[in-house]
Order: sequence, then C-alpha cells, then structure tokens
Amino acid sequence: MSAAVHHILRQMQRDARLAWLIGPGSRTYELLTEEAATSNGLDVAELRQQHESTLKFEPWPSDLEVEIDPQAILLPPPTPSPGHWMPDGAYLSDSYYLARHHAGVLAPYWLGYESRTAALGAERWNSSFRYYVPDDFGALVEVRPS
Repeated sequence: MSAAVHHILRQMQRDARLAWLIGPGSRTYELLTEEAATSNGLDVAELRQQHESTLKFEPWPSDLEVEIDPQAILLPPPTPSPGHWMPDGAYLSDSYYLARHHAGVLAPYWLGYESRTAALGAERWNSSFRYYVPDDFGALVEVRPS
C-alpha cells in the first residue's frame, strides 16, 4: 500500500469531517480501500467493514445557504422545435421567430427573437429583438443597432 493511501485512511479515522467528505459511498473511498486491500492481500469488503467501523462523521462546515426566491421565474432551456418558412421569408417555430426586412438603417437585415415558456407553462416571454445581417458566405451574423 502506498504511503499516500495509508495516510488518507488514517486521516479519515482522525478527522470526522474528512470521513464525511470522502468516506463510504464515494468513489474516492472505493479506490482507497481497494488499493489498501489488494496491496495487503485482504478481502476488499472485509477491509471496508473494519475501516468503516472506526469512522465518525461530521458534516463539512459551510457558510453557504441557498434560498430560492418564490417570485423567481424559472425558465427551462429552449428546445429545438420544428419550424417552417413562411411565404414572406419569415421563419417561425415554437421557440424562435426570424423575419427579413427590406427597410431601415440596416436594410436588408433580419429581425428575430426567442420565445420562452415558464416551467409550469402558465406564462410566456419573448426576448428582446435581435438584428442579423448576412456575411460574405450567407450566414446570419448578429449586429447591434446604433
């Protein structure tokens, strides 16, 4: 058994926080005990049982507290939905709208926005408008209007 494996297993017996953090149930503990058992010619299950009986557990201290604002709006990530091109050159799907315009400062430009539905489906929002122009290869590139 390597000195590192031996040291960590001993430290887990001395420090209940370390045993709680990487003790039984973790992949780290499986690897440590497997290495210790195979290098000493012992049964892995028996070694784990003996070692676990010497451990105490104490949660790792943390100042982190999670509080979920009940007014928060949780939006699921957009899922691609089948869309279709409309006769006037617009593209429409459940999540996106994209249309070509021929007037204005950036003409010809494309105008698009994304639609999102709340997790429970009761509310729907649209993103702000995004503007696109075709590059030299025909791909649409987002631009910021000035």
